[in-house]
Amino acid sequence: MHNWLGATFVGLAFSLAVAAHAAGLPPAPENPLQAQTSLGFNVKKICPELRIVDTGTMAVAVFWLPSSGIPSRISIKSSSGSTTLDSATISCVSKLRFAAATKLGSGDPIDTWQQFGLSWANPASEPIAGAPAALAVAAKPDDSGARSNDVTVHVCVDEAGKLKQEPTIVHSSGIASLDQAALRIAVSGSAYYRPDTSPNRPPASGCAQLQIKFDIR
Repeated sequence: MHNWLGATFVGLAFSLAVAAHAAGLPPAPENPLQAQTSLGFNVKKICPELRIVDTGTMAVAVFWLPSSGIPSRISIKSSSGSTTLDSATISCVSKLRFAAATKLGSGDPIDTWQQFGLSWANPASEPIAGAPAALAVAAKPDDSGARSNDVTVHVCVDEAGKLKQEPTIVHSSGIASLDQAALRIAVSGSAYYRPDTSPNRPPASGCAQLQIKFDIR
């Protein structure tokens, strides 16, 4: 599998209204359900550097959870102030499996938005390198007066340019609505990505990271 993909969205400026229109899911509520991991998916085992918390310094991830228990549309709802911890949280959540919510009365599994808070298992060993300054939860104005926020999304496509799996956030803007919009944009490009076409070789599947920039005026 080639780790290359001839696609880039660097510098794209999309309004949230357009992104929301393209979404196929209901918007995330202000207070999603608290996620519970499935049997066999222990955070200490899957992500030994992290621990589940509900208070203190933590990164809170919000994600769409279908009845299958496999999370998608993962993004940071509440930043920890550390890009390293935020990224580790997203990576960990993508590896976990969760118990689906159930319908009252019948107990049938249903699709829902859920959230999950993680912190470092050993805060003293946190790899801080000026992280708080690197992640601004509030948008920083540029010279034109616009506020700019970048989101980096990981996508994998097949030989036809169609998505092989749900895109995931690898670098959050620190603003949940922008992260969700970036994921929707990445999904809307399915079947329009250009796969690897090396000379004298057929198109190959691959993965890439897309940097999506939002200009908020």
